[in-house]
Amino acid sequence: MTASMRILVIAMCDSVHTARWVWQMQQCGISVCLFPSTPHRRIHPQIRVALRTSGSALVSMRRFDRWTALPFGLLDLVVRKRLQSWRLRRLLQRESYDLVHLLETQHAGYLFLASVAKSLPRLNVALSVWGSDLIWFRDHKCHQDRIRKTLNCINLLFIECNRDQFLARDLGFAGMVSQPMSAGGGVGSIKALEDEWVTAKRPSERRAIVVKGYTGFVGQARSSLKAIIQNADLLQDFIIHVYSCGLWMRLRIVFIRFKYSLNIHSYRKRRLTHDQVLALFRQARVSLSLSLSDGLPGSFREAAWTGAFPIESVGSCIGEWAEPGRQVLLVNPTDINSAADALRIAVETPDLVDQAWVMNYELAKQYSTETTEVQMLNEYKRLNPRLTIRHQ
Repeated sequence: MTASMRILVIAMCDSVHTARWVWQMQQCGISVCLFPSTPHRRIHPQIRVALRTSGSALVSMRRFDRWTALPFGLLDLVVRKRLQSWRLRRLLQRESYDLVHLLETQHAGYLFLASVAKSLPRLNVALSVWGSDLIWFRDHKCHQDRIRKTLNCINLLFIECNRDQFLARDLGFAGMVSQPMSAGGGVGSIKALEDEWVTAKRPSERRAIVVKGYTGFVGQARSSLKAIIQNADLLQDFIIHVYSCGLWMRLRIVFIRFKYSLNIHSYRKRRLTHDQVLALFRQARVSLSLSLSDGLPGSFREAAWTGAFPIESVGSCIGEWAEPGRQVLLVNPTDINSAADALRIAVETPDLVDQAWVMNYELAKQYSTETTEVQMLNEYKRLNPRLTIRHQ
């Protein structure tokens, strides 16, 4: 087929969420120009595949960006993003796009805002709200004005939950808003989900725990480790996998392994592919992922997809998607006792995890690539009704 839409995507090139979204666009035959919103040492493997793709569904990225993005980006931090915003402004002046899509606010959104500070032709612009973009940063005075100005530059807001629509309206946004959807792209195909359902072990039969080990920004993996320590006696027969770990977490886990005689393993950040992370989830009875703030967490989507029982944080908007107490346990991420109690309940209550597995299987279909592709394309056509989109 031939591509009928040309979109500039401004995003983090090392992000699995960017990779999923770009892959969806490829599947729809959209021609994508990818502009990095952050300094990066690597390009996500799935995006690398897209960069090698020939034909109409082509993702293009300047060779300059691939080899010099990190030193250039670090230099740009010194001059307050003036270099990168200048490059983006020149690209927008030189090239024509049907639509500009900003994936995430604080990097892509602010970069776009800086680039259009001087006059540019009117553009169709969409912004995807990721996780804590609005709920966390709206209370920081240094971000409030920039968030408002960024929202004033866009026409369409992709949201993960209605909470973010209300927040955006409170911040002055008057444009179109998508239906709540998986703003980080689909987890996989419905056929893959159905095939896994047939062969998967019931969660109550699984003897593993999977833990998100992220501690940067709002990540609360330290609380997760403390909850595990409180349940050390209960978890002696379990394998514990902690993924996306920094150096401090990996050292801490070595200490815990020997002190508490736990079968616990760590995987450094980006060490595992997304398929390998999903494989860990498929082995797990429980997924434990805590953060101070979030939207629709990737860990929750992955748990729903694979049958692991999710323990998540009250600062997310999961309550709009699933029933707390039946499909998920929501805890205060700074209350170690609360997290430890939830973990114990999930380990000791087989009926709870098995019933949640059945309920979350139906929910997981909403996170499939087929569902999110249709939602994505419908929203793009709302923004620009003249667009013609032909599926591969």
